[in-house]
Amino acid sequence: MRNQVLIVAGEVSGDIHAANLVTDLKKLRPELEISGVCGERLREAGVHCLASTEELAHMGLVEVVRELPRIRELMKRLVAYADRQRPDLAVLVDSPDFNLRLARRLKKIGVPVVLYVSPQLWAWRKGRVRQVRRLAREVLCILPFETKFYEEHQVPARYVGHPLVDDFEREGLLEGVAARHARRLALMPGSREMEVRSLLPAMLGALRKMPKTIVEDAVLIEAPGISATVDEVLENAEADPRLRRIRGEGRRLALGSSALALTASGTATLECALLDVPMIVGYRLKRFSWWLAKVLVNVPHVALVNLILQDRAVPELLQDRWNPDALAALAGELLANEGGDQPKALAEVRSRLGGPGASLKAAEAVVRHLP
Repeated sequence: MRNQVLIVAGEVSGDIHAANLVTDLKKLRPELEISGVCGERLREAGVHCLASTEELAHMGLVEVVRELPRIRELMKRLVAYADRQRPDLAVLVDSPDFNLRLARRLKKIGVPVVLYVSPQLWAWRKGRVRQVRRLAREVLCILPFETKFYEEHQVPARYVGHPLVDDFEREGLLEGVAARHARRLALMPGSREMEVRSLLPAMLGALRKMPKTIVEDAVLIEAPGISATVDEVLENAEADPRLRRIRGEGRRLALGSSALALTASGTATLECALLDVPMIVGYRLKRFSWWLAKVLVNVPHVALVNLILQDRAVPELLQDRWNPDALAALAGELLANEGGDQPKALAEVRSRLGGPGASLKAAEAVVRHLP
């Protein structure tokens, strides 16, 4: 009888990480039958799809209530499938609000669980670590500081590396890109509509305040799926002939050729670090959400690079401090000083992330839990 694996990826990034994992898993165990909740990339990797990641795409604080009946129905279908097919292992990728509930139900019917891409328990709702300790055989982490948190709570965990490093190796970017433009500014407003609306207007305002002697040209680097939101923001902003929009395959090359990036706080900061691009990091929420975050979230920094270094190595402008005047002043200073001390700090980030091979290491870890 063939071994079976159930895999659940609940959003676009999880689908990408899961697909790379499946590709390497099939190299190690070609006979595996893999089914689950899939996006486009998992389908391309040959996974038998029981449901689409789009069915888990609305897990925000507001949307979850509206979507609860549909989410419950999906949970019921997955558990019924697992009870019927008895997979040897379930690999649950990110999406903790759904996947931890699913893990509890899978455990009840005897299906072991591995979590890939750690829930950010170290940031908020830390009490969930007790659930993870009960439910998961192992947590496969993609940020180097996460394993210490799990060790402190007696949860088996290992750092497998960050999949982004694998992406950069495939694209031939780990050894750097073409010549850097000393007066090119990159704008990276994030991958979510809310981020773009809250961060991009100040970026555009800062650009207008910086003369051509400081910023000769600028690239607006668009994540997939946000073009319509960018269109709306640009329609309400004064046009700047120096600004070019970059989408698709050229995004990282454009970033790597820039002297400085104004960026959202998430994975984009790791892209900057891997390309050795100094940055200013922004984070803005609506006032009530900011108040709630201050109550619930317990982290010393918002930028992933700072969390990895456990130090404020790159500047973070939060809430009202993210404004055109502050951005223009700080950007001008960093451009004049070639990023200041950031190049040394970013080299340390690259060292801590380690080399490529995250998906293969994750696949090897998964195989250890199979018969």
